[in-house]
Amino acid sequence: MRLLIALLIWLVGAGIVHAHGTEDHEDDEAEAPVIAEIELPEHLTYHEHARPIIEANCVVCHSDGQIAAYAPLTSTEDVVLAAEDIKFHVINAYMPPWPPSREGLPLQNDRSLSDADIALIAAWVDDGAALGNPESYVPAATDGFHIPEIRADLSLQLDEPYTPAEELLDDYRCFALPLDISEPMFVTGYEFVPDVAEMAHHAIFYVVDADSERAIQQRDYADGKPGWPCYGGIGIRGRRDSFGGWAPGVMPLRFPAGTGYRIESGQQIVLQMHYNLSINRQPDLSHLILELESAESELAEIMILSMSAPVEIPCPTGLEGPQCDRQSAIERVGDLYGQDARYTPDYLLYECGQSLATYAENRGEAAIGYCDMPARNSLTILGAAGHMHELGSSFQLELNPGDDDSLLLLDIPRWDFHWQGDYQFAEPLNVARGDVLRMTCVWDNRKSDEPRYVVWGEGTADEMCFGSMMALRN
Repeated sequence: MRLLIALLIWLVGAGIVHAHGTEDHEDDEAEAPVIAEIELPEHLTYHEHARPIIEANCVVCHSDGQIAAYAPLTSTEDVVLAAEDIKFHVINAYMPPWPPSREGLPLQNDRSLSDADIALIAAWVDDGAALGNPESYVPAATDGFHIPEIRADLSLQLDEPYTPAEELLDDYRCFALPLDISEPMFVTGYEFVPDVAEMAHHAIFYVVDADSERAIQQRDYADGKPGWPCYGGIGIRGRRDSFGGWAPGVMPLRFPAGTGYRIESGQQIVLQMHYNLSINRQPDLSHLILELESAESELAEIMILSMSAPVEIPCPTGLEGPQCDRQSAIERVGDLYGQDARYTPDYLLYECGQSLATYAENRGEAAIGYCDMPARNSLTILGAAGHMHELGSSFQLELNPGDDDSLLLLDIPRWDFHWQGDYQFAEPLNVARGDVLRMTCVWDNRKSDEPRYVVWGEGTADEMCFGSMMALRN
């Protein structure tokens, strides 16, 4: 056996080229890499040592019909050709994609590799990527990562495709999808399948009651196309609860065992699609798959809590001009997304008990937005998710920040728009009435091709600070 001083994960990478081809700007506060002593065998081979790790953790996505089919790892030849790339991606924690750090609560279905696995892959490549004897292969002791298979009890799709408007770069469109059920049911899992991935920025699934039917009929096809424009919300009054959504990197979701989201006969799902059209523009027939259980199964009823925080991102230091004026930014989102968008930045400050003075020290290189939400009832929180756009640097969700019993729930130290997720805690978290949940987002305006003052906006080139929590009311 030998000891290898292994380069492990950069929590904050300086000047590293990402898998998506974008280059990080150098960060003055970049931390040194974590170094650990890992005990490894003397003679590492693919079949005996590297293959069990790769097949348990990588092949599920890097195979035909999966999200990374363009870079297959299903044969020995595939792996040998990609060996150097595999090493680069695992030592920088780009692959397997798992943005949360270990500082937050333990999470289910953790896709990250252990320190020992990272060290072994790196050493195997450095030693020449020897193949060894195929008969020495023994599958990993654990099952590794699996994409959940959602049973298609109900598949919801438009009757005809929708083609986004020619004049728009960011098109928000809502579509009514009637629920063909005759009795109350529980949604126990779902999978969203974007038809044209290059256009799909995100999707949100809302449930509306039967009394919304008239309002939907007035809006649907009003401009001769399926659905209706819906910046800032779905534009339907009355009850409109969201039970889930999709963004790039989000896998099919199954709610925790013994839980589900209740739906009723006569309700409809309104699918809000955000299409970003900078790359592609073509007819879309995305669809939503639901896994259902009878309401007689007496599952615990899931509720989704959401949070939004102010977005006040100044220009990078040294950049001046009219594009760096906040009022110009507000006028811009109003022109693009409607009059209500002009009021959103100030409304978010008010909702979070803040003012512009709260963010007077913000720098474009590290702009912060946060909001506190006191729990109105005793809750059991089962999981959480965050959402930002392409300027995002980091995301955190905390419980009772600054107190002796403070707890970091979800920590994403290196935000990647292309790998977002819904994360379920390994153990449910009890939150008492009056406990404070804080969401914090950090952005780097140097990532923009054309930096300007940025406020909350609907487009991909704008920004958001949004979080959601899957919970049970105690």
